[in-house]
Amino acid sequence: MRVALDEQIFTIQEYGGISRLFFELARQFERHPELGVEVLPLASEIINRYVLEDRFLAEKLQAHQAQGKYRALAKYLVRRNRRANAEIVHNTFYLPHGLLGYSGSQRVVTVHDMIPEMLPKTRRRLDMLTLKRKYIRDADHIICVSAATRGDLLRIYPDTQAPISIVHHGVDPIFTPGVPRWSDLPEKYILFVGNRGQYKDAQVLLKAFAQFTLEFPETTLLFVGGGSLSANEKSLMHSLNIASKVQHRVLPDAEMSSAYGNALFTVFPSRFEGFGLPALESMASGTPTILANATSLPEVGGEAAAYFTPGDSKELSQVMVGLASDPVLQAQLSERGIAQAAKFSWERCAKETANVYQETLQ
Repeated sequence: MRVALDEQIFTIQEYGGISRLFFELARQFERHPELGVEVLPLASEIINRYVLEDRFLAEKLQAHQAQGKYRALAKYLVRRNRRANAEIVHNTFYLPHGLLGYSGSQRVVTVHDMIPEMLPKTRRRLDMLTLKRKYIRDADHIICVSAATRGDLLRIYPDTQAPISIVHHGVDPIFTPGVPRWSDLPEKYILFVGNRGQYKDAQVLLKAFAQFTLEFPETTLLFVGGGSLSANEKSLMHSLNIASKVQHRVLPDAEMSSAYGNALFTVFPSRFEGFGLPALESMASGTPTILANATSLPEVGGEAAAYFTPGDSKELSQVMVGLASDPVLQAQLSERGIAQAAKFSWERCAKETANVYQETLQ
């Protein structure tokens, strides 16, 4: 099967969950020719570090470093040659230009979440430029990254005609138990990974942590990624008297497995997720994980995580204190998390995606 992954997401995202998915698909298809997928070259300038830092894949895809993100996007927007020999085009995002060309190809579209549609106040400037509804309407097959996302899609667009398959993300093998501690990590810490604003509910965690520290005062709350702490966050931390106990770091991927693996536990309080990759990475690392009981997170965590009611900082603090006080429960969640994460792999993701391509061509 000749498959064109368009370069949309690789021209606008240096790092991130969506580009990670398509990078992993391309890498797995190259590693496993028995899947029968030939990924056609991008032959384009991109900014995505996942692809560019994998020399073999970058060469196979004919991907080149763009001089900047605006140049990469501009090059994409003026491109006219659309690989007419592709049997399948798998769009990587929803910009209008991606609907052009690919004459005679079947179109597969991945829906990662329905957050902009269900929570309009969260929309970014880029979301205002997209034609997601038209991609869904024109698709020959739709992939959703979770059953929760499929349900959200059908609630928003109940007239969707294309068949829908659920294909979960995988987890990188670097996330594994027993990774040595990096020297700059706090001695004892609770971990939060990723963006913190709006529905990500980091403020709920800050309030819960303030209560938690009354019983465990030597513990640090470590935020990784998601941008620098905002003025509002700093103000809240000072009002809660926890400013000295909260740290923020930006860590490369090579250090993330250590950050997960050496945490007391990970908290992912988001009340809306399409999938929730940090939850899976934490469990794969053998770290006890606390999740909001919302959207896709129970689908990812199963019975291997502890849960709390979304937005309830008091309940979250109780769950945190209970977990920190119970070494037996910590060991149980660690063991269950490793087993749960083993159900998810990028190889499996690629195999199931290849099956979607095959079904679409029949």
